[in-house]
Amino acid sequence: MTTLLACAPTYYRVPGPLASLGRESSSEWVLRPAERPVRPDRPSRADPPVAPARGVPAGIAAAAAGFVGDTSLVVSGERYRWDCSGFVEASLAAAGCVFTGSSADLFEQAKELHVLHRRRMPSPGDVAFFDDTYDRNGNGRLDDALSHVAVVQSVAKDGTITLVHLGSRGPAFLTMNLRHPEEQVGADGAVLNDILRAKKRGDSPRTRYLTAELWVAFASYWEAPADQVATAERSTR
Repeated sequence: MTTLLACAPTYYRVPGPLASLGRESSSEWVLRPAERPVRPDRPSRADPPVAPARGVPAGIAAAAAGFVGDTSLVVSGERYRWDCSGFVEASLAAAGCVFTGSSADLFEQAKELHVLHRRRMPSPGDVAFFDDTYDRNGNGRLDDALSHVAVVQSVAKDGTITLVHLGSRGPAFLTMNLRHPEEQVGADGAVLNDILRAKKRGDSPRTRYLTAELWVAFASYWEAPADQVATAERSTR
C-alpha cells in the first residue's frame, strides 16, 4: 500500500521509523512543527535562477541541498531510507509535503495527481525521474525504467539545472541541461550534463550516460489540489 498526504507549508509530517532499504514506508504519520535547519541553496553557476522558488517548493529545494555532506537522512528525529527515493521522501517531508514509495511509486502518484510534466525549465523543488541509470535487474538490457530520482535545486537562465540526489557517495549535486542533452561540456567549458550512469565494457551502443539523456520527467507535487490528493490516497488502499 502506498500512502500520500497533501503538502502543508507550516509543519513537518513524517513517517515513523523505516525498515531495511527498499521497503515501503510506514503508513502511520506524526504531525510535528518544523525543527531541522537546512543549509542555504548552492546553485551550480553564476547565473541567477529563472524564477526563485518560494514557500513549499523553496523548502523542498533547500532541504535537499541541506543533506549534502550528511551520512544519514533524518528529519525531525525520524530516519529515512538511504537510497534515492528515501532521499526524495525526506526532502519533501522537510517542507511538509509527504509522498512515499519507490521511484516508480512516486512517478505513479505524480501521474495520477496530474503534476507530472516535461518542461525543459522546471521549478526548484520539482522531482526529476530517470531511466536506465544502472542495470537494476542484471539482465544486460536497457529496460530499467524509473531507476533513479532527484530534486531540482536551482535553474539558470541558460537552461542548466542543478539537482541534488543520493548517489553512491551520498547526497551530491548533479548538473543537467535539457537544451543540450548529448553534450557533457559546453563551448565555454562549463558542465552541462553530468555522467549519471557508469560506463562499462560491453555496453550496448544505445546506452546513454548523461543526465539529460536519461531524464524522463519532472513532478511538482505541491501543485496537487488537496481534494485530488485525498482521492489518489484512497485509490492506493
